[in-house]
Amino acid sequence: MKFTQPDRPFSITALRLSVVALFSLLLSSCMSTPGIPAKARVFGIQVDTTVDSDVARYYLEQHLQVIHSNQVLKDDIEKLHVVHGSAIPTREELSKISQNFSVDFASIFLVRQLLKDRCNQQINVDFLQILSETPAQRVDTAPFMVLFMPGWDYAENGAITGADFAQPRKLITELGMENHLVALPPTGSVEDNAKVMAQAIALHAGSGKHILIAGASSSGPAIHLALSEMVSKESLKSVKAWLNLGGILQGSPLVDYMQQAPQRWLFNAVVWFKGWDRQAIMSMSAQESRPRFQRLHLPPDLLVVNYLGVPLSGQLSQYSRDKYPLLKSQGPNDGLTLLTDAIAPHSMTIVAMGSDHFFAEDPRINAKTVAFMTLIISYLNVNSKTPPVEGVQCVLMD
Repeated sequence: MKFTQPDRPFSITALRLSVVALFSLLLSSCMSTPGIPAKARVFGIQVDTTVDSDVARYYLEQHLQVIHSNQVLKDDIEKLHVVHGSAIPTREELSKISQNFSVDFASIFLVRQLLKDRCNQQINVDFLQILSETPAQRVDTAPFMVLFMPGWDYAENGAITGADFAQPRKLITELGMENHLVALPPTGSVEDNAKVMAQAIALHAGSGKHILIAGASSSGPAIHLALSEMVSKESLKSVKAWLNLGGILQGSPLVDYMQQAPQRWLFNAVVWFKGWDRQAIMSMSAQESRPRFQRLHLPPDLLVVNYLGVPLSGQLSQYSRDKYPLLKSQGPNDGLTLLTDAIAPHSMTIVAMGSDHFFAEDPRINAKTVAFMTLIISYLNVNSKTPPVEGVQCVLMD
């Protein structure tokens, strides 16, 4: 990409310096996050990081290990457990828990609640089992096709961010599975992307193969819209699963944040300099996304599985460290969206504790990609849209 154009005279270096300066100013006004060492094995995962509070450390190292050295904290946490039972906390409830305890505490609590669901328990156990196998369990991939829906600005920066799905496509090809990258408008709106997706699904629906839709980040709300309102009933018969990889289904509050002063001037300057459509970006705001999310209804027989990154404050990647603090006042987030806003309706969730929104930063992401696809195919190959949990219908969230 050429960064100097006749009608856009200032350099990319100057723009980057402006971005850094503004974010430094904004972050300096935020309270710094304490770095309290915490180490424990929880939910079958080894956690060795820093957390934002003593109560988060207590929750990890003691309460979840059934060790109780602080009666006051024990009583407060048990009261919280009783109030919520087995329910998944809402965005508003997690925000309140963050205020009463801490953001890291609320993130851990969300993981606990997600994994109290028997279907989520089973799918996470199955995922970790496949991940531990060497080589990965082989499955019959011949009847399936994957349509990858790329993320924002994938044409210019996909090789850096992973939004172009180049590496996952290579891995899926090695599994012997047909796959295609859908040519979405690289910086298109949710609505425009959904129209292109619907056309791509209609094109491939006649192939005779079962279609799996995989999309991350900005493509998530477009997939949700397309499958709910734009794909014909006939074409939907070929779509068997949606793999929601950190989709910003209810928008990114960062977009809303960038509409406020003083950061609004920088947002407008970047949009102008890059030649982006401002309304396309606004279609991914929380203000526009949450009403859209509420009206959409997915096909009832579709297998929907979320891959949800849940970072603690000491586990942020280089791409999330400057954004996570801007959202922490609203509760647990992955550096781009609030955690519960990345969970699709009527779905199951694989919890990627320790990852944030940028999955490519996970050193084991290649193995996890293969394990995830193997898991989904294994479920579909036995003609079941749910993991084998006796006596339980695996539909998690409304």
